[in-house]
Formats: sequence, structure tokens, C-alpha cells
Amino acid sequence: MALSKFLYLLRHGQAEPGIGPIGDLKRPLTEIGMSRIKQVSQVLATREITFDLILASPAVRTSQTSKIISNAVFSKERLEVDEIYDAEVNDLLKTVYKVNSDVRNLLIVGHNPSLSSLVMLLTGNDSVNLHPGMLAIIEIEVEDWNHIGRNTGILKEVI
Repeated sequence: MALSKFLYLLRHGQAEPGIGPIGDLKRPLTEIGMSRIKQVSQVLATREITFDLILASPAVRTSQTSKIISNAVFSKERLEVDEIYDAEVNDLLKTVYKVNSDVRNLLIVGHNPSLSSLVMLLTGNDSVNLHPGMLAIIEIEVEDWNHIGRNTGILKEVI
């Protein structure tokens, strides 16, 4: 039996408004957005959750979000991945498929609608809509990340 892996899907915190694609990439978190992500990071720290890998979109708001999390909890590595920005659910799946099988706790910091769509695809739960600053925790029993797919995960919690 495979050792459980955990996929954490975190939508960036609330961001300032932006105009056009260049404006969208450069949108920073609002004070409310930073506060919410700090709350999430405190929950993770209290539970002593660590990450083997954090993957984040290169957008300013997701980069800020991932830095707040990595300042509060240990992570072995944090990378920005272009494919997470403006991704479709299949783009996110392809990104996860590339993750080394040694990674047990994976955090993806990204955007909607792709994050909520990935929760639905992996768990079959269509009632989750991740608002800014919300985190979904999915348990998956697979040897390799490239074995995830429809209904292979169990939604453990939404924070």
C-alpha cells in the first residue's frame, strides 16, 4: 500500500485590483490578503506541517503568499512555475505529474478557477470554491504524483 501524499492547494490572498495582463501579474496582496495568509500560516505552523516542495505562480500576489507561508513553516524548496499562472486544470495536473515521487507534502499556490477545478477533479467534491486565502488539503494514496487523477484524492479539510 502506498504511503499517503498530501496536496495542499492555496489560493493567493486578496489582491489589489489590476488592469490588463501586465497589471494582473503585478497585483500585490492587500492588507486583508496578507492578514488572511498569516492566519493560514499560523494554523499550519501550529499543526507542525512542513512542505517538501512549494510551487507558486510567478504573479506578485502568489509569490507574496508563498513567502508568507514559507516564513512560518519549513519547506525544503520553493519554486515559481510559469505554468501555474493562467492555468487550466490540465496544466496544473501536468505540473504535479513532474513532481519527484520523494515529495510527500506538496503545496501549490495559485489561482482560480483552476485550483477549485483541481479539487473537484481529484476528490469528486464539486461544492468547493476556493476564495482568496483559502486552503484545500487533499490526501492521495499513490506512489508517484503522475498517478493522480479523477477521484484519486480525499478532501480532508478546507481552511
